[in-house]
Amino acid sequence: MAQASLRLGKSVANQAFRRNLSTTRAVAGTHLNYTVQDGVAVLRFDSPGSKVNSLGEETSAELQEAFQTFMKDPAAKSAVLLSGKPGCFIAGADINMLAKCQTAEEATALSKGCQDLLFEVEQCKKPVVAAIQGSCLGGGLEVAMACHYRIAVDGMKTSMGLPEVMLGVLPGGGGTQRLPALTGIPNTLDMALTGKTLTAKKAKQVGLVDAVVDPLGPGLAPADVTTHQYLEKIAIDTAKQLADGSMKLPNRGPKNFAKKVEKAAFGVGPVKDYVFNMAKGKVMKQTNGLYPAPIKILEAVRAGLDHGVEGGYKAEREKFGELVATSESKGLISLFHGQTECKKNKFGKPANPSKTLGVLGAGLMGAGIAQVSVDKGYTTVLKDMSSAGLSRGVSQVSDYLDKKVLRKKVSKLDAEIYMANLIPALDYTDFGKVDMVIEAVFEDINIKHRVIREVEKHMREDAIFASNTSALPITKIAEASCRPEKVVGMHYFSPVDKMQLLEIITTDKTDMETKKAAVDVGLKQGKVVIVVGDGP
Repeated sequence: MAQASLRLGKSVANQAFRRNLSTTRAVAGTHLNYTVQDGVAVLRFDSPGSKVNSLGEETSAELQEAFQTFMKDPAAKSAVLLSGKPGCFIAGADINMLAKCQTAEEATALSKGCQDLLFEVEQCKKPVVAAIQGSCLGGGLEVAMACHYRIAVDGMKTSMGLPEVMLGVLPGGGGTQRLPALTGIPNTLDMALTGKTLTAKKAKQVGLVDAVVDPLGPGLAPADVTTHQYLEKIAIDTAKQLADGSMKLPNRGPKNFAKKVEKAAFGVGPVKDYVFNMAKGKVMKQTNGLYPAPIKILEAVRAGLDHGVEGGYKAEREKFGELVATSESKGLISLFHGQTECKKNKFGKPANPSKTLGVLGAGLMGAGIAQVSVDKGYTTVLKDMSSAGLSRGVSQVSDYLDKKVLRKKVSKLDAEIYMANLIPALDYTDFGKVDMVIEAVFEDINIKHRVIREVEKHMREDAIFASNTSALPITKIAEASCRPEKVVGMHYFSPVDKMQLLEIITTDKTDMETKKAAVDVGLKQGKVVIVVGDGP
């Protein structure tokens, strides 16, 4: 289940709300739309007013109803499940539902309901194709794995994983059983014990997806939209072929000699004992036995090997229930909620959001700030005192983008566009255009005073000056400013591209618009933002 658990709605037969619908016309729900196109049922998941699709009580009930409608619909010979949002397939489940589980037994029942629904999808005689673009995590991946065929887009922020371990629980919708069947035990342990996510191409390599779609460029619509439309067309064509028999479902067995040996080896008791004991040893070493979720995951996966499908599912739901009731899970979920709150701008949206940034100092921190700015669409002027220092900083940004291309995080074209957002500078000529200046010079109050006096001569009066200081009081730095209300602290942590936290430090004189703008920039840079008052 997704970052927590999948909550099933009541059985369609028990719901008070029933629809008497023609199988050839659209069924429009709040979150799920059901249409039939040339014999293919299209189940489009698109929660209104939200950037992501998640599995909550209402959405799960509609998902169940849509699948039930498809299974009974004589006009639909196959189905495609896809999102109405180009950036998200299903991001997971609504973890707030876990708080409603007062006992382990309630959480176990929750898991059992999810398992039953997805088992019904899996056993459907009509093929179901999952069309994946964007995040497909936790319960979203469990839904996709229950489908008979999976197509995923390469790039476009598509990622697949089971991050439940990071919330102190385990996948409760069949994830500990279907993932080994598709990818093997080693890949399952690697993903489930760490929360690791896979790209579409990597997912295909391990057997998690069956086909990968290359992204399209922009046309009359943005690239993600045109690619999503292309994905839908391919998925519908695939579903048609699976239904009429012109295309067969892939053989899920081992594809090569090494995989055949691996599968056979895990049927031998001593081999299983060795692998699982070694994995448990690593877990205990890293957690000191204080983190129960990884151990329960190992036990659930092992139960499937030892006792078959029925035993594996039973172990999964029982251990899921046990974990939901632990203080560790409650604490991690509370931490998740805290991080989520830190991703919101509590001050509100700024009247004039920053579009162009200036960064003073092209050292490790300054170049790092430029890194996380250019790829978020900010035009960034990076200034240093020397050509050598500036060249080093530009190379750092370039290397960062090149690595993202190699890892398929961005396309080569996008990387070139992001690099074009960087403007190297040895003087202040371009600083009249910036909305915010972030300084990352030496931790010396005299140097910072000199820098703020110099740069303010070239900045607009409404532009903001932010200091990356980690030791000096912002109030002291602001003493050199002719506009102290526009001075704020923005303390990044090194390395900037890897450390999530950003500390915004305000003074008694910092005005509200400056606070709004600073938090807005941090959030767009992908940071977890906390706001604190200035202190010694």
